[in-house]
Amino acid sequence: MQPIDKPWEQLRRAESYIEKMTTASSVEEYEEYWKEFLHNLERSWNKLTSHLKRSPKYQGWVERGKTEKLRRQDQLLSYLVNARGAEEHSVAEISKQQSGGIRINPVFGNSLKINKVGVINGQIYIDSDQPIKIDFIPDKVVLMSVENRGRTYDVPSEHIGNKLIKNDPVEIAKLGVAFYKTYFENAEVHFVK
Repeated sequence: MQPIDKPWEQLRRAESYIEKMTTASSVEEYEEYWKEFLHNLERSWNKLTSHLKRSPKYQGWVERGKTEKLRRQDQLLSYLVNARGAEEHSVAEISKQQSGGIRINPVFGNSLKINKVGVINGQIYIDSDQPIKIDFIPDKVVLMSVENRGRTYDVPSEHIGNKLIKNDPVEIAKLGVAFYKTYFENAEVHFVK
């Protein structure tokens, strides 16, 4: 069987959108890269499946059945498949922009007493008898539950038995690409080499 160059090319394209998400100049751009990631990831799967189906060994390949089952049952993989389906076939939103803000905390301890907050010459000042720490929280994109073909898919909280810590599209995308890379490598060993 011929090498699986085209599916790999598509998977690398999906992976390139992860890097673009991390360097996006706006949340709108970030959201667009997330959607492009989903489309290219699923396209890579479709291209590989189409390529491998030409082999008589494909139907009996145990890894194929195992992976198809995971794509339906694993929270993260199922979410990626169905978020792309919802994006492509409906008008529902699959992500939302979350406004950032400012967090003010004491440098030491758990409580903070602020005596006064004001503005002088356009500058905000905070009067406190203790040292303070100010964190600026940027706007971000968070994933939403998606509905595809009449079924709801929640934002994944685990992947292959491992808990996911937060609703972070970049981390979810990285885990998805890592999973498919392993599958692609196994396909190459079984069908090409």
